[in-house]
Parts: sequence; C-alpha cells; structure tokens
Amino acid sequence: MTLESLKDKTLRGIHDLKKDIAETCAAQEAKVHQLKVVAQTGGLGGLLNTILHPSPAPEGKIKNGTFTNWGGNQSFKPTEILNPETLEDLVDIVHKAQKTGKKIRCAGSGHTWSSSSVTDGYLVVMNKMQKVFEPVFDSEKGWTVELETGVLVSDLDNALRRHNPPLALPSNVVLDSVRYGGILSLGCHGAGTYTRTLPDLVSEVKIVDATGTLNTFTPEKNPEEFSAACVNLGLLGLIYTYTMRVEPMFKMHMTDTYPPLSDYFASSELSGPKLKAMVLANDSTEIFYWPFNTAGLGRANDHLWIKQWQRTKDLPVTVSPSKEGFTKLWQGYETEFGEHLYEHMATHPSSAPFVNCLLFQAIGGKDAEVVLEAPDAIHYQAGIDNLPCVDMEMALKVNEDFSNVVVAWNFVIDQLYEYAKRGEFPLNLTLEMRFVKASSLLMSAAYDEDPEAIYCMMEILSVKNTKGFDEFASMIAKFWMDQFNARPHWAKMWEYVPGIVPYLRKQSGDRYNRFETVRRKYDPSGMFMNATFAGILGH
Repeated sequence: MTLESLKDKTLRGIHDLKKDIAETCAAQEAKVHQLKVVAQTGGLGGLLNTILHPSPAPEGKIKNGTFTNWGGNQSFKPTEILNPETLEDLVDIVHKAQKTGKKIRCAGSGHTWSSSSVTDGYLVVMNKMQKVFEPVFDSEKGWTVELETGVLVSDLDNALRRHNPPLALPSNVVLDSVRYGGILSLGCHGAGTYTRTLPDLVSEVKIVDATGTLNTFTPEKNPEEFSAACVNLGLLGLIYTYTMRVEPMFKMHMTDTYPPLSDYFASSELSGPKLKAMVLANDSTEIFYWPFNTAGLGRANDHLWIKQWQRTKDLPVTVSPSKEGFTKLWQGYETEFGEHLYEHMATHPSSAPFVNCLLFQAIGGKDAEVVLEAPDAIHYQAGIDNLPCVDMEMALKVNEDFSNVVVAWNFVIDQLYEYAKRGEFPLNLTLEMRFVKASSLLMSAAYDEDPEAIYCMMEILSVKNTKGFDEFASMIAKFWMDQFNARPHWAKMWEYVPGIVPYLRKQSGDRYNRFETVRRKYDPSGMFMNATFAGILGH
C-alpha cells in the first residue's frame, strides 16, 4: 500500500470518526451538565463530594463464576472464587485447599495482563483485606506503615496524608486504583531514578504458607528469604501484609515539555549523553511518544511528551486541593472521551494517524509546570482505567552513555513507520519509558548486583483488540532481548514472546533457582504454582 492510497483510505474513515466524535462530545456535554446540576442542587458540599468520592475505577470482572481481568485479555473459570476479610480467613482457605487438593492463586483489581492469577483451583480475591495499620517511627529505620494486600494505592495515600505528621511514599505507580498485593508481589515500579522499584521500599512481609502458618520475612532474619518474599509472584503463599518505608510529606516540582523527537533521539552517539544528563538531574523522568502525532506519515516533525520531577523544599504548592480535585475529575472525563476515539482506531486501523494527531494537538504541546504534594505529582493522570489497553514492558540495563536506550527507542519508531507503509498500525497508544535504580530483589526485572546501576523500563501500549499487537510486541521484545538482555515486567504481557522461557532460564536461571529453593521450603507441594511461572522456575 502506497502512502497516497493510505492517506486516501484514512480520509474515507474520517466521516465515521467525526460521527464518533460528535456522539462522544454529546456524552461529555451531558457529563458537564450533570456536574452543574450537582453543584446547583447539592451546593459546594455536593460538588466536593463528587470530586472526593468519584465513581469506582474500572476493575476486573466476575460474571457467572468467570474472572476477566481489566484489560480483557485473560478470562478463566476457577473452581471457586473466595473473598477473605481476615487473617483467619486466609488460614482457612489454605486448610480447605489441603483437604481438596486444589491450587490457589490471587487477584486484586485485575490490572495484571499476564496470566499470573489464572487457575482452575481457588481464586482468592483480596479486595476486602483493606486495613492500613498506624504508621510507626523508629530512630534507626524511620517511618514505616503496615498494610493488608487489598489496600488501594489511593487509600494508603489518604491514610498517610491524614497522619500527624503527614507521610508519603518516595515513589509509586501512576495509577492509584490498583492494590498493593499485586503491585508489590509482581515487582511493579514508578519513575524514581534514585528510589528503585516499589518492592525495594518493603521492610517486612507476612505470608500464610501451604501449611497455614503465618511467616514473617525481614532482612535481619534471613536476607535471602526476605528478597524472595518481597517479589514473590504469589508463589510462597497468601500474602497477609507488607510493611513499607515511608517519609514525611514532601513537594515535587513537575514540568511538562513537548520537544521534537529529534532533540533526544536523533542518534545514539549524540542523544545518549543528552538523555543521561536530563535523567540524572531529575528525581523522576518519564518520556512518552504518541505515534503519528504530527501531520504526515513521517517521524521528522513528531514530538515527545517529557515529564520531569524534582523535589523542592522552597517552592510553595501552586495548586489548591479543590482545584486538584477538579483537575482529576476532568481528566476522568477526558479519558472517557478518548476511549471512544481509541475504540474507533481499533476497528478502523487506518484512522490511527489522524486520531493520534488530533489528540496530541488537543492535549499536548503546551509546556507547563506546577508544584504539588508528592502523591498528587506522582499520580498525575486520573482516569487511565477508562482506556482498556494491552501492554508489553521490559527492563533494559542502561549503559554508560545511555546510547542503548536511544537505540531501543528508535527501533520501535522505525518499525512503527515500516508497518504504516504497509497499512498496518499495531502500535496506536504510546511508547513510554521510565527509569529506576537497580533492585536487590531476586525476581525483580530490574535486579542487579551493582546497586548503582540504572534500568530503563520501556513499554508499548495499544488499544484493546488492536490487530497485530502481539506480533509487533513480540518482534520488539525479541530485539530488546537480543540486543540488550532485556527482561519482562511480570505484570505485563510477555508469555507469548517466542522462546522467552528458555531465554530467561539461560540468562537468569541461577537467580531463579535460588528463589525456587525458598519457594519449595514454604510450598513443597506446589499449592500456589501455576503454568505462568512453572517453566521460569525450571519445572
């Protein structure tokens, strides 16, 4: 397909797209009208209630005994779905599995794309385990807080804000509607150049093993077992609580810029050092690339979206709590609007260049800066849940001049435009990267024996049901693996990548074997094992 014919095909789809946009705008106007009615009938109090208590975020679904994850790519029917509320319930579930010979896996909000929760035995949904214990201060360890594994990110944020003094995590994931059991046990991360992954903030883990015994793991008691327990993949038992290190509330200066793509990704030799200087100067850095974000099918004029965070003691917060609430509420409406446009792209692939250019011009391009309290800065975008998508992410160890990051990034964009020449658009949402310090935890994707190493967490996302995504993502993953020894993020999509299990066994088998030694101690019969991790651990 030539570029001209592709443009013609895209133009023929614009009529349908305009119709979708008109319908979506009408829905958005209805939302705004509803908000005005709330304000008029409920007064300021009613409006603030809407802001502070919005509709629940989308989660995985349970229907007729079948569990389907949020992304819609995993659906299975376990023998039984259990909803524990107490530690005693967890122990009872293990004893029940002992008697019936059933296996156990866990789930929370269902935002994991991999099949880590899949089982034909008991599925334990931890969402009712939501207790946040009173934070504790120790003169040597500082502040820590213990929490059950069903606690939402937003609920912990709120509990820590209410504490005297107010507290916060030094880094976190962007999404605040996921639960800590999943994000910690699977090794999730935020954007923290000097704060490592989320599980690296853990100081204690309590897990009910295959005998129904509650075990407490700490680095002082047994460093190897503690390392395995932090990123345990749900394989050591039912996780009761995590204890995490927190600190007094702090502020972050956050900037948004939209430079040309060529400013940071012209060539590995020139761009690598420039990228390195920016990343090392920030506490956090996140870079996005929207495919086809400027007119014409070529990368020459495309732009980036770069978010940078720096801690500040001197600058005052520039956004009031009420305005921040309005911002989050409106972001939710914006993502609902975007969902309709992205659904159009999934069913009309050739419209991807037009839609992405339209959205980028509407949303991006205006540099901005704000000073916010840490949780508001970290969770900068509300309503992400409104865009069901597919996601493949890998961890790449950054080399000395960051040149390998530039090569890995540019390969995706080169392939994106090669596919576009053929009229194929398997990547239509975003290409993204974040940076974290190396992890010391055995099963972390960012594991490294050098504590000063930096890892780039690079991912590609497309709208749910996008044709050709698995094939495209597998090709990208294979390149990253072959060129940079990349490792998959366990919570994202990786199992379909050809040859990935033998690749990981060859690359990290010794480390995985160390984890397996710990796992067998606490679950010798494989009560908590599933097919996702069996091959990785040499079964």
